[in-house]
Amino acid sequence: MDAVINTTTNFENDTLIVGVPEHLNQLESIKVGDDELSDLLSPLKQHHILSTNIGKISSTFFKIGEKTHKLISVGLGNIKTLEYSDYLKIFGNVFQALKQSRVDQATLVFDSFKSHQHTNQTIAEILGQQSEQSIYTFDGYKTNKSAPYQLKLAIHTKDQSISESVEQGHAIATAINLARDYSNIPPNILTPAYYADLIQQHFSETEVIVDVKDSVTLQSEGFGLVHAVGKASKQGPRIITLTYNGGRPGDNPIALVGKGITYDSGGYSIKSKTGMQTMKFDMCGSSNVIGMIEAARQLALPINIVGVIAAAENMINEEAMKPDDVYTALSGESVEVLNTDAEGRLVLGDAVFYANQFEPQVILDFATLTGAAVAALGEDKAAVFNKNATTSLNAILEQAKTMDEMVFELPMTATEQALIRKSAVADLVNHTNGQGKALFAATFINHFAGDTPHLHFDIAGPATTNQPSYKGPAGPTGYLILSIVQWLRTL
Repeated sequence: MDAVINTTTNFENDTLIVGVPEHLNQLESIKVGDDELSDLLSPLKQHHILSTNIGKISSTFFKIGEKTHKLISVGLGNIKTLEYSDYLKIFGNVFQALKQSRVDQATLVFDSFKSHQHTNQTIAEILGQQSEQSIYTFDGYKTNKSAPYQLKLAIHTKDQSISESVEQGHAIATAINLARDYSNIPPNILTPAYYADLIQQHFSETEVIVDVKDSVTLQSEGFGLVHAVGKASKQGPRIITLTYNGGRPGDNPIALVGKGITYDSGGYSIKSKTGMQTMKFDMCGSSNVIGMIEAARQLALPINIVGVIAAAENMINEEAMKPDDVYTALSGESVEVLNTDAEGRLVLGDAVFYANQFEPQVILDFATLTGAAVAALGEDKAAVFNKNATTSLNAILEQAKTMDEMVFELPMTATEQALIRKSAVADLVNHTNGQGKALFAATFINHFAGDTPHLHFDIAGPATTNQPSYKGPAGPTGYLILSIVQWLRTL
């Protein structure tokens, strides 16, 4: 979107976008030419030509002076009770309608969207975010592509200061869409090596430093669990470290760790034929971490961040790890592998232990880890597990609630602490045949964080969606990028 702020009452574009509240007297005085906007909208509302239901798009024509304009309105409901998520829906529906109609120039009357519950800056940021996030598309491998959609939007308002907020929202959306792009790349193309190359290229001329450890280096340096998962593939595993130093030198960083299984066959504990479909999305945790760091970079957040991506293909050949194998983790501990499809916790064990070497304030890891989390919470909610990070957890949960990203805490108990050690031949075991598999997996990963505050986010359900929404199309969602970025902005 190419946006400009205009403080005049002249509307030159043929298409006009307004918000329509349940009660027109809730609109402040907004001049449209020589008339009040509420007076122009009143007869259209009385004849039910315009809807006031939240997010409902209506379209008609009306005159301003002698000129006829196309009017696109969106319902606001009662603006006294509008929430952040309502604005996501409102602006998401607006930009999707504009794209569907291929409107390339329009005027948006920003002051018609104002409410007392939210600042102009917050509303403007959501506008900027949804101008990109809601209309995301991925057609990189189609031969019959639509022409790229580009909108020139004149934002009419008395408040010229919102321009920066629109740009900040746009930056967050481009970071979310970057994560979606990586997640959508087919697994025959997005190998661990190619993934590392893409990340290096993207950040090559930025302040983010990228370091890549290849398969040989991982083996020599003792990343035994990452190497065990990835060694059956000709496309060897990688550990990709991203360092963003926006804070003061010496300040302990925030560590963000992502599961980057670029394809998961299950290994010898092989998945079913339907279970393998969509396994290219088993790297969404890592792509979302990249999105978080990209947003932090674009927003120039005054904090230090280290991101660790554990990238591997979980495949089958004569080199593949087998049930009953034992491998040595980066921590020096031995791990018995009872299920090769429980590979995410293995690579994250090494990645979390490695992240701990940077002496972070807190470690957050993100992974499409267990079907058990989906069984417990449903496909639209993420699970979080907390060890010594209650202050960070409460702040993130508050942001997630506001940002329309549902996250619920599940426990790690002494039961799971005992179960991860229930091996007759090794220090730890990677799988349990009992119940509570999401809790077991979280506890296994948390073990490698030591005493460092640690939050594990299991996003197996909401990392992708089967249904389009006002946030965008079906497919990868960039789940929790928005919530984590908003939390990082408060630090």
